[in-house]
Amino acid sequence: MQYLMTDLHQRFIGALNHTKPLSVGDTFHAGNTKTYTVVSISNSRNHKDVKSVTVIPVREPVAAS
Repeated sequence: MQYLMTDLHQRFIGALNHTKPLSVGDTFHAGNTKTYTVVSISNSRNHKDVKSVTVIPVREPVAAS
């Protein structure tokens, strides 16, 4: 499934091809090596096969030294 990722301010982050459909609350690793949580999903305006997904970055835990 194809997704267009945006942040909470509706700024484009990138495109994502995911093997399984995403749901609100899911977390995933994107190609830019960041981890995101899905906060909303909607239909794309121009393509019925592409969804628009709003995400927030997940803060990675700091490794103890």
